[in-house]
Amino acid sequence: MEAKDGPCADTSAGIMLEGGNTKTYHGERFCLPLLSSALVLQIALAIAATPALSAPLRTDLSAVRSWGYQLQQVNPQEVAASPYDLMVVDYSRDGSEERSFTAADVAAMKRQPDGHRRFVIAYLSIGEAEDYRFYWQRQWNAESPSWLGAENPDWQGNYAIRYWLPDWQNIIFGGANSYLDAIIDAGFDGVYLDRIDAFDVAEPGYGRAERMAAMSAFVESLASYARNKRPGFVVIGQNAEELLADDSYAQTLDAVGKEDLFFGLEGDGARNSNAELRASLTLLQDFQRTGKPVFVVEYLNTAESKTLARAQATALGAPLFIANRELDDVRSR
Repeated sequence: MEAKDGPCADTSAGIMLEGGNTKTYHGERFCLPLLSSALVLQIALAIAATPALSAPLRTDLSAVRSWGYQLQQVNPQEVAASPYDLMVVDYSRDGSEERSFTAADVAAMKRQPDGHRRFVIAYLSIGEAEDYRFYWQRQWNAESPSWLGAENPDWQGNYAIRYWLPDWQNIIFGGANSYLDAIIDAGFDGVYLDRIDAFDVAEPGYGRAERMAAMSAFVESLASYARNKRPGFVVIGQNAEELLADDSYAQTLDAVGKEDLFFGLEGDGARNSNAELRASLTLLQDFQRTGKPVFVVEYLNTAESKTLARAQATALGAPLFIANRELDDVRSR
């Protein structure tokens, strides 16, 4: 049975001709069979139900009401017994591969005391290298690779890096035995990215705007890699709220962690100025309006400062964790 002619195409004009069923393509005519309205509806519904390949499943953290942040002396049983909806811990007890948390450790930390599921997120510094990490090679102390810079005078064993160079990025993700792959394989729900603000470290011949753009691109590539391997993988960026003005970067993140929002820029316990607070809040609140959370960590000792920080965090609608600078206690102060 001969198929009934349907619409034909004219690509020389690039549009469908009206008033008939004929279209021309560079002087050629071809016709398509007419589809029934029922079949057209089936196809439309199938397309609508198919997730876009370029948009992997994302995790919604908007229901998280409390969080914890501990990088030293982490005990999986203590984390499991804690009350938090989300917990940020280090990938390893001491930075080494031998003492990294196992999949069983991570699974235990995911279970809250009441049986509910907790997000367990691995800390990952991408803007500094740390000489106690499993990736560190002793020969770098004598002969530095091209991406390795000077030691941080405030944090012994931490080094500035040229994070835009491929050799460093391959250590973090994509290369053999990469840091991110180890985190994914251990079963963590996501990563908490630190030293994103490394774009503030000057580099001769490489301006701040270029460094900011390079960091945004680094984070976006990291997130895409992780989510292609583990759909729904969480990516949280700490500090560097200036980058949130970049829509692509902001859309990449599932949440933002912010240190010293209310106190601490001029020393522990010192209140931040209104100008400093306003500069951060303008960007953080814009991010919150997209439905994504901001997690605040303050390093405080006095009852008065803690009370004020809690009131301000509540007004902002941001879960607050009060810690010491060593981040060695699972309990909020």
